[in-house]
Amino acid sequence: MRERPARRGAGQALPATWTAVNEAPLTRVPGWGPTVMFSLLKAGARIEPHTGMFNTRLVCHLPLIVPPKCTFRVGNEVREWREGKLFIFDDTIEHEAWNDSSEDRVVLIFDIWRPELSARERDELTALLSS
Repeated sequence: MRERPARRGAGQALPATWTAVNEAPLTRVPGWGPTVMFSLLKAGARIEPHTGMFNTRLVCHLPLIVPPKCTFRVGNEVREWREGKLFIFDDTIEHEAWNDSSEDRVVLIFDIWRPELSARERDELTALLSS
């Protein structure tokens, strides 16, 4: 029987990315986040229109692998992804994504606090959401 290698977390597999993300004002709320993930959208797939629940945070999308014909809509604004160009938005506004290419698309997604919130407001929101 072969021994399976230990699973590596993001901090071990992608140290520069993990360091950069952890320098952002992530929404650290016990039981809720921070949320940091990779989103793979298969060739020809679509993420239907949807909205988030809280406007106390902003969602950051960092496109990593983006073939042509990968598009994103937030509200009335539609744009094509550009590798390495960070896109930050309020996800309480309806948004959707589609991949009309023949290749997969990969985006790093993470949440940050809205910059207009004070440290006290962040602490109060953290306490409220943690209870």
